[in-house]
Amino acid sequence: MAVTPKICMLTVHGIGFQQPPQPGIPGYADGLHQNLTEVLGDKLGNDPNRQPEIDGPVYVMSAKPTTRDTEWGLSRLGAWRDGALDITETPLAESDRPIAHVALIYTSLEDVRPLLGNGTGTVSEAGLLLGQYASVAGAMRLVCGDTWAAIHENGGLAGESASLRPRTDLVPAHRFSILRFLHPDLAANQPGGGMLGTVTTLEDDVVAYVCRNDLRESVRAFIKEAIRRLVARPDVLDVVVNAHSQGTVASYDVLQQSPLPVTSRVNALVTAGSPLRKYADLFSWGSDVGATASVRRWLNFWDAKDPVADPLDQPPSWHFGNDVVPRPTHDLGLFWALRDAGCQEPVPITDHKVDNIVHSSGGGLQAHNYWGNKTQFIPELAATLQQAL
Repeated sequence: MAVTPKICMLTVHGIGFQQPPQPGIPGYADGLHQNLTEVLGDKLGNDPNRQPEIDGPVYVMSAKPTTRDTEWGLSRLGAWRDGALDITETPLAESDRPIAHVALIYTSLEDVRPLLGNGTGTVSEAGLLLGQYASVAGAMRLVCGDTWAAIHENGGLAGESASLRPRTDLVPAHRFSILRFLHPDLAANQPGGGMLGTVTTLEDDVVAYVCRNDLRESVRAFIKEAIRRLVARPDVLDVVVNAHSQGTVASYDVLQQSPLPVTSRVNALVTAGSPLRKYADLFSWGSDVGATASVRRWLNFWDAKDPVADPLDQPPSWHFGNDVVPRPTHDLGLFWALRDAGCQEPVPITDHKVDNIVHSSGGGLQAHNYWGNKTQFIPELAATLQQAL
């Protein structure tokens, strides 16, 4: 049977939220997939190899759990043989459906933790590392002050959507273990959900990504190779990168550094709840988008009540509380590209302001729940996929 060429949506979330599907526990992107199906219908395909047979995306793991076997997971997208990608027995969706959905899961967490007292460094070096964690986390807590105040007031006991539930497949010692250093009064309760669990997991994601170069490079390599294999598949026309929260930073980093033949196949970059402006402001992350400029469209969704998110198409001087106004075309903006002639050009980003508290449900840090917003986010994402077709 002939296979319909497909648009592939690649979903990337923060590491601490990348829950793989398990018995009785949905995968982190299952709810997003279901919401998109309500709009796209039979255009959106499901993983034909998923067991048990439940509608949902193709989940791709970075490595076989407890090992460093990266090919074990990435081979789900196809295997390299003599410079070409063999996609035998690795279908991304039903043969007659034009949109496929792939969700990434980072599993190589055996060595990801503050390396205190690892036998190779000194006590002072260990203290410096902990100081880095504390200072970066402190900066994030300053930004998220209202949220932390709410946690201390109500305990953060509200529920949350599947996309914001901290993953359950990680042994606590293999998580970043920052909570017990920075919040000993809260760590004793071992929060696993609600607003407290969501915010501390967000903090873990941000701090570890900023401070741990080994983790950062490993995550980037995984996403980069996943995109490389997708654009090499003969059954994939283009890729739409759908990134949420800390996943927007990792996806941006990868696209910024990818070669033009890869980024030119990325039809759209969709960022939701992105802390990229905070990275540029707080951590001097840089604003030259590099090869990301070749991505045809960049859509950014943000909620004014979301402590993580900001509009991205405002001038560099914009800060929380300022009015959001259309950026003049001559204004360089926060993110720009360096052209061949050496001149800087603005990179157009379409900001969509949404209200997740009104248009989603689930409790927890609800303002960060973009995938549950079936009024403002889901229709726009579905339209982006259909436009890519």
